[in-house]
Amino acid sequence: MTASREARAQHDRARVADLAARFMAEHGLGDHALAKRKAARQLGLPGGQGMPSNEEIDAALAERQALFHPEEQGALLAGLRLQAREVMRAFSRFEPALTGAVVTGAACANSPIELEIAEAVSKDFEQFLVNQGIAYKVQDRAARMAYLVYSEPADVLVRMVNPDTRQSPRISLGRLEKLIAETDP
Repeated sequence: MTASREARAQHDRARVADLAARFMAEHGLGDHALAKRKAARQLGLPGGQGMPSNEEIDAALAERQALFHPEEQGALLAGLRLQAREVMRAFSRFEPALTGAVVTGAACANSPIELEIAEAVSKDFEQFLVNQGIAYKVQDRAARMAYLVYSEPADVLVRMVNPDTRQSPRISLGRLEKLIAETDP
């Protein structure tokens, strides 16, 4: 690939990331893949190969939130982290890890709290939800079992993962509590 083609591909990738971040922030899209496809289509670019990573979109989203809504972003993120702490405490026997936009700081008003739990405990986790009377919906996301737990103010997406397929970054309840303590004014 020539230098000019490579520069153009990088430019297009950044444009898709920026527009996908805008769709996520302004239109409530929560699915990175859908946001990428929609952005590429609107920009007249072919979908598929050469698309930005989820991390690139999250970085563009965090940059957008910091630029356009700095005060609201800080309050929103603090609130989501407090809610995540309470949810992680409630699910503590399953050793959840917090992942996604609440960890990276790219959360927006419609971002779910994303947790990962070991796949081996999925049946126990589902039984726990039933026994506690917690409303949820089972989802298959990217060939992985997930539970969407209905909660206020943000829903909680709990993915069942193998230790080898865990996302990065991810933090434990202890690390989240330290992060909350460090950022608490």
